[in-house]
Amino acid sequence: MLYLEKYPSSEIHPDDPVNEIPTIQTEFRQRVKNGPFQPILKSYPNTAFSGTLRHFQSHWYKQFPWLEYSQIRDLAYFFPCRMFTHSSGINIGQTELTYSKSGFKNWKLATSKFKLHQMSKVHLNSSTSLNNFLNLKPIDIILDENRELLHSGKPFRGHSEKSNDIHKGLFLDIVGLLKKYDPILNEHLNSGPKNALYCNKKISLISDETSDLGHHEQLSIVIRYFDDTKCSAVEQFLTMKRIKSVNTQSIFNTLSDVIEEYNIKWENIVSTCFDGAATMAGSTAGVQNKFKEKNKNIFFVHCYGHCLNLILVDSVGCKNRIALDFFGTIQLVYNFIEGSCSRHAIFEQIVNSTNAKLKTLKSLSNTRWACRSEAVSAVKINYSSLLVAIEEIINSTKQSEVRVKGLGIMYQLKKFEFIFALEMFHPILSAVLKVSTFLQTSNINLLTAVEVEDSLKESLKKMRNEEYEFQKIYKNTVKLCSDIDIQIPAAKKRKISSKVDTSHTSQYFFKTKEEEMKLIVYNTALDQMINGISIRFNQETINMIKSIANLIILQTNDEDICTLASSF
Repeated sequence: MLYLEKYPSSEIHPDDPVNEIPTIQTEFRQRVKNGPFQPILKSYPNTAFSGTLRHFQSHWYKQFPWLEYSQIRDLAYFFPCRMFTHSSGINIGQTELTYSKSGFKNWKLATSKFKLHQMSKVHLNSSTSLNNFLNLKPIDIILDENRELLHSGKPFRGHSEKSNDIHKGLFLDIVGLLKKYDPILNEHLNSGPKNALYCNKKISLISDETSDLGHHEQLSIVIRYFDDTKCSAVEQFLTMKRIKSVNTQSIFNTLSDVIEEYNIKWENIVSTCFDGAATMAGSTAGVQNKFKEKNKNIFFVHCYGHCLNLILVDSVGCKNRIALDFFGTIQLVYNFIEGSCSRHAIFEQIVNSTNAKLKTLKSLSNTRWACRSEAVSAVKINYSSLLVAIEEIINSTKQSEVRVKGLGIMYQLKKFEFIFALEMFHPILSAVLKVSTFLQTSNINLLTAVEVEDSLKESLKKMRNEEYEFQKIYKNTVKLCSDIDIQIPAAKKRKISSKVDTSHTSQYFFKTKEEEMKLIVYNTALDQMINGISIRFNQETINMIKSIANLIILQTNDEDICTLASSF
């Protein structure tokens, strides 16, 4: 206010920061529209710093677009901070007022201080408020148009909404008309982010199919491309399409329609990523093969998370009955305890009475097998309490069905085979869970995924080949059986067949239960997992991924060069 008294209003430019911020909405909007006050003078007032005269530099405007200068005060401000520091309350408690109220004059350290302030929370919040304010008018116009179309009952969209179509629908036609007469709306539509448009020449296409709550099959479609602004790969959700059939041709036709809708050329599709279902990943009749018919250079990448899931499914298939029975028992325990509030209360009371830590029982997932680690871990930690709780339920229940179920579950829990599987799968699934969780992180890349998969494979090989790994599991099993008075059964004795042996398998008979569990259960499960990783992760793209990675760090060999030359 002192400066207003010193200098007559006729000498003060209305946009000079010395003026109070307008309180009337129309005046405030106009002031924001005018932007920062950046007068370019023949000379600026000098100020002495350690015996050296320094002054404001007009070329700072280019380096700091929101910088403004007060001719009256000979002070610098940042326009967003001055106009919006206290607009939304988000900066309450921030004490930095130099660039919003008191002004800056330390010309000796100007550029370093300006750069530092640009990264401050106050400046970033104020800049966001400014951008939001500038976008209000275009949004208001578009909302008014939506209201009018809804009120009149007119359709929004046309049959085709490509930029070169004559009839794009009422909504786009009216927006196109309005922007001719409104420069703010025109600038917003022309310079704003165009997320709904095709963003880059080379893309990867990611798609997956699932059913919604209405039992309709929905196909989600995502593209991955390199963003020049962010200098990194980004993923953009395109659309969700309902499909009436889940066969190869129906899914391919839907994807083809989307590719055409977004003006994507087949030669610009670098790769596709689907799940491992035969419909999607089949090399002869799958969707990925249909894409190769359009462009033979398209790489197919199987979702690594889904690969891992399928490997776990195969490892507990019909070839490994003990593993199959084990997971069935885990699910029965969950259903029995958590299926009744009273039974859960008994279980919780017993855990608390032993001063043990209660770990919530988990249901098994049919599609996310890595999540079974939590279910197995919960039973392992609560094993002793579960036995006591189920015994209590059996003795106290008046329902015959509950009693019979409890007796059956108790029998399974006290089997030597179940305890061995519990000790065996706990470390295996823990290792798999870490990899599965890592594969689902947003910032992972394919090369890292390959390295993580290799690491898991080596860990499983170590468990398979190192004798002490098995011995540790077996000793823990024997100890737990001894603690709860469970007898270790002898190896099954089988009668040697008197017929001529024409099968490819030999009639081998186990001498001990330890040998039987190692060969039939332990080795079988690990062998299936290791082989599954080798087969399912052995894709043609892995060599390409590794070769490109070596090229980036300039460490290619002859094999890498041949791999790259064959495709590029």
